[in-house]
Parts: sequence; structure tokens; C-alpha cells
Amino acid sequence: MALSQEKRTLGSARKQNKFIFPLEAVFAVVFTLWVVVCFAFYSSNPTGPEGVVHGENRPGEAVLEPELRKQQPSMRAGQRRPEIRVTRPPSMAKRRPPKAKAPDEKFPEHYMTFSTACSESQNWQSFMFFYYAHKVQQPGHVVRIASGCSDGQKEELVKFHEDVISKLSDKFSVHFTPDFARISGDNYKYYNKPYGVQHWLTHGLKYEENRDEYEDAIMMILDPDMILLRPLTYDFDGTNVMIHQSKRGAPSTRRVMHGQPWASLYAFGTGPFRVDTKYVFANYTDSPALRLTSEEQANNYPGGPPYMATGRDMFSIVTSWCELVPRVHKVYEHLLGEMYGWSLAAAHLGLPHTLSESFMVSAVDIGSGEGWRLIDNLGDDEICEFSTLKEKEDKLPYTMHYCQNYWLGKWFIGKYRLDSDFLKCEKPLLLEPPTGIHEKYDFYIKPGGKPYGTREKLRRQSAKREEFMICGMIKRLNDAATWIKSVTCEEGTANLKKEFIFHHSLDPDNNEGGEKKAKW
Repeated sequence: MALSQEKRTLGSARKQNKFIFPLEAVFAVVFTLWVVVCFAFYSSNPTGPEGVVHGENRPGEAVLEPELRKQQPSMRAGQRRPEIRVTRPPSMAKRRPPKAKAPDEKFPEHYMTFSTACSESQNWQSFMFFYYAHKVQQPGHVVRIASGCSDGQKEELVKFHEDVISKLSDKFSVHFTPDFARISGDNYKYYNKPYGVQHWLTHGLKYEENRDEYEDAIMMILDPDMILLRPLTYDFDGTNVMIHQSKRGAPSTRRVMHGQPWASLYAFGTGPFRVDTKYVFANYTDSPALRLTSEEQANNYPGGPPYMATGRDMFSIVTSWCELVPRVHKVYEHLLGEMYGWSLAAAHLGLPHTLSESFMVSAVDIGSGEGWRLIDNLGDDEICEFSTLKEKEDKLPYTMHYCQNYWLGKWFIGKYRLDSDFLKCEKPLLLEPPTGIHEKYDFYIKPGGKPYGTREKLRRQSAKREEFMICGMIKRLNDAATWIKSVTCEEGTANLKKEFIFHHSLDPDNNEGGEKKAKW
């Protein structure tokens, strides 16, 4: 309509002045070129120049832990939601080629840590962590930080590392710390993460005494219920890493560097800054954390494991983390308090994070913020087999964070229903699902559903993601169990039958026997 009106106006000018035509032609050409450029730009950026997404597509609508949703602070009345920026996975053709390294640039030493208690369930999770660090050839050291172990538990773990874990790598180790859960008078087990890491830095590495050796190293903090799908290193140039957008922009050099920590984007948004920050920073009334815009809060700091930083930055953040986290817990007594503490510590130090949307997959229904778009891009015939192929790992996220239950039809896997002793010689392996179960089922039946046998609907996209997690987890559990049995079981005693399921029958129409109470 606007263009037709333009033509009529120019036509009238032509009748009045015969010399206007050349100027009109120039204007028409310039206008046409402008339209073409705009069309090309917006076609390659469907979410707009800034990639701003509002409403239902914001990170934060889905949960990362079962209890997360009920603990999320609500927005105050009249308060505008900050802009949450999301990105799309780069295609192979659009990936930036790696920057050439200086001839004298050395690959930094890497230290990957994860914090645990000494329970049987965290023992098998720790073994899985070590096993897949070995399988993907993760460079550097991998350290389990075990807090609150009894003397007997320490002896068992030391022997297990000597007899089993050492066969995977001589750079895999365990570091023991006291139990820090009661340092503020109550019982908050998640204190063991910040204080455990600080204990390892102080008494394991002796960081302050050996600062020159460790300040340029790359240090990471992951969770024990994460499985590496590919090596995680400081250099992301030329990879499919999906960087969360912010006004600050993506880093010019896509590497972990001094002043440039990285983390996985988590769904809590500006949550850390909605607690009583005046109390948290009572001793630092001029803290930079108190002067951030809502956009900076939402797009630079809602990070979680994997955390990545240089040794210098990691030591600074952890020191501040341990100072602030009891005060955070005082005003926010929930699961995510220790993660809020990390975000506020980083903000206090003026260390905005590069947040990755492809460091992990965990909750299948999350709208954005995790690496599910990489999984969605897999072919239907690849989703089950592909997840175990190392040679194609470049299309995958970096970790599988199995913090949820995963179900499709009657196929199921969940860490809380997995027997802690399933790695023992006499225990069977898990029955592996066939390829394509997401095309067969658009519902799931919970092992403990009430009433048992109730069918709950699934979206097709969610079904495909559930298949990825079920296949990936079951096959990885079986692979790890097969290996450890080959190392620890007497000849002929290892049960390698793939037969265990979490229901009495996989037939959705056969619900006889009700919930399967007995495990293996």
C-alpha cells in the first residue's frame, strides 16, 4: 500500500517536471536495495536483530529439578519481566572457524570437579562420571570432592579408586572434606559444594602457595549426575556451542579466559537478585551486584554447573561464594540457595558470565536455555542409536544431566528408582529399548502412578527427547556396568543379561501386579 502511494506521488512529479525522472530512478534503486538487505537480514535472524523472546518462550518456564517450580519467587505486582535473550544452534556452514593459536600458546591444565556425599547412590553416580570422562577422553584431572565420609567410607573409596578408577586414568582422584551442612546451625547439605571446592583449592591444590602454577589453569564444577557426551575444554571456537544472547554480546574470543568465566544457563532468571540483597551485602553496601540492570541480572548471571573459570577467577569467586552463601541461605532457604550464592558472588566481583545454552540437556519440556534444539535436529532414526556414537559427538550437547525422571510408554529411567547396587556382579543389566519408540507412544505410564496404569499425554517433541534420554541413559549404564563387572567379578559370575525393566510388563494394556515395588 505504501509502495503504491509512493509510485503515485512520483508519477505526479513527473508530469510537473520532466527533469525529475533521473532522481526518481536513483531513489527507486536505493529503496529496492534497502528492502532486499532487510529481507535477507531478518530471514537469517527469525527472532529479530536482538533475538528477544518474551512470554512463554522465556528460559525459566520449565523446571530443572522436581521441586524448582514451587520455589521460584514470583514477580512483584507491577514489575516488568526483564528481557530474556535466546539463541539458535549455529549450522555447520555458519560456525566460526577456530582462531589460530599463537605458536607459543600452551593448552592449559584442566581440573574438572564434582561434589558428593558418601552415599551408595552418589558412589555409582561418581563412577559413571569418571567412566564417561574416560570414554570421551576428557583432558586433565577429574576430582571427586567427597564430604562427610566416615573413616570406613573413606577406606572403601580409597580402595575403590586404587582397584578400579585408577584403571581409567591416573589423573582421576578423590578429595575428602568435612561435612559442612550445619555451618549455619541448620542442615543445608548444599553447603558442601562451595565449601568443599574451597577445601580442595586450599588443602588439595594449596592454591595460594602455588598460585603461579594454578592461576592460568582451567577449573570446572559439575554435578555428579552429569554424564559427559563430549570433552569439555576451555576453547569453543569452531564448535556448535550455543551462547545465550545479551546486550553485552558474545565474547570476541570464545574461550574461558581471565575475566571471562562460563557457565550453563539455568532457568532461575533474576531470582538471585530478588532475595534480600541488602542483607546479603550488608558488609558491602557499594557492591557492583547492587547496581546491575534487570537485563544484566537476567542474561549475565543465571548460571549453574558446568561452571568454568581460570584458576585465578575460580579462587576469587569461590572465596566470595563461601562468604555470601550463608547470608543467602538465611533469606532464601530453598534448593537453589547455593546457586544464587554463586551468581551474587560473581556479580559482586564484576565477573559476568558467558552463558551457554548447550552445555547440557536435562528437563525435556524446557522451552529454551538447554541444548534440546540439537536433539530436535536429529533424524527420527538417529535418536536412539546416535546418542552413543562418539564420532558424531559434535552435534550433541556437552553433558546429559539426568536429574529428572524419563518415561515413554512404559519405558523408564530415573536415578531414584535405580538400585544403588546395580553394578554388582549378580545384578542383570537393563533391557534396552528399540529405535523409534517416540513414534509409537504419545503417552507415558509412571512406575509409581496413582492409580497405576494411568496414561499421561506427551507432545511429539517431548517424546523424541524422552527417547534420547531413555536410550542414552540405559545404554550408558549398561556399558559402564559391563566394564566394571569385567574388572571386579570372578570369571563366569558377571550377569550380563539385558532384561531388567521398571514395570512388570512393557505392554501398556497389561497392568496386572500394579506398581513394581521390588527393584533388581
